[in-house]
Amino acid sequence: MSGAMSQIPRISIGRCVGNMSACKYCQSEQTKPAASMNGQKLVKCMECGHRFFDSQNRPTMKVNKHAIVTGLSLYLEGLSARKVSRQLESIFEEKVSQMTIWNWLQKYSKLVSTYTKSFSPQIGGKWRHDETVIRCVGQNEWFWEMIDEDTRFLVASHVSGTRTLDTIAVFRQSVEVTKRKPTALLVDGSHTYDAAFKVFYTRYKAGRVELVKRVGIRAPETSNILERLHENVNERTRPMRGFKNEDAACTILEGYVVNYNYARPHMILKGKTTAMQAGQEIKGRKQLIKGAIQADAKDPKAQPEPIPVVPMQVV
Repeated sequence: MSGAMSQIPRISIGRCVGNMSACKYCQSEQTKPAASMNGQKLVKCMECGHRFFDSQNRPTMKVNKHAIVTGLSLYLEGLSARKVSRQLESIFEEKVSQMTIWNWLQKYSKLVSTYTKSFSPQIGGKWRHDETVIRCVGQNEWFWEMIDEDTRFLVASHVSGTRTLDTIAVFRQSVEVTKRKPTALLVDGSHTYDAAFKVFYTRYKAGRVELVKRVGIRAPETSNILERLHENVNERTRPMRGFKNEDAACTILEGYVVNYNYARPHMILKGKTTAMQAGQEIKGRKQLIKGAIQADAKDPKAQPEPIPVVPMQVV
């Protein structure tokens, strides 16, 4: 009996203190100290009645937030989920499964990607557009990328199974992200760009976008920037030997884009991220996730988009 009683968490009534945290569920300021459990302070909301720990973690977050950020960083930099799990146990003494890491990737990729859509990066007008092959369910699919030449900011990306007018989705996404159109668009010699360019961009003189074709290694306008970008994609996808399904590909590549723009330093930019070069004061994934969580908590009445359950991509 004594052994069973020792496993029950110790709860003690806390004393009233000032400057309490706002409610993590309804953002109400009407909170008060409720108790403490295993040395951590509990706060109670007087409006919704929820109790939560007085910390910066989300109310349902059980694992140390530093472990989550580190796990996402290691995975997006190329480690497998199994290796990430071992590293987290070694560094933080947190035992997490491969499925937990996959759930983190789905959850925070969607959360952070939605948060970054509110930004307005200050980029140049010369954009480069190309595609690379990825393996998905044993077949070739295409990962389209559009990058700004001056800041190296990855403006837009898209996964598709064909090379037809799917590139229009990249054009549309680039305008939504940057709130503007480019002055020049540099592409290779594929006829796919001609059809999409005529559909999306105007041919009138006012605000006309210049289409520069046949960009390549031996051409006057080289494609070295995009080829290096493709190599970054391959560093993450090569150990997987292909994606299991298109949903898994979109989840991982969505996290890759955020990692490339906001967390990964670039030697050509003297250690800065592309987002910092584009005027965004976001320093690393930790600050990005914290801002995304705070922005998500400010509008608790909004119904978030349900995150579909995607089968785990085992690396």
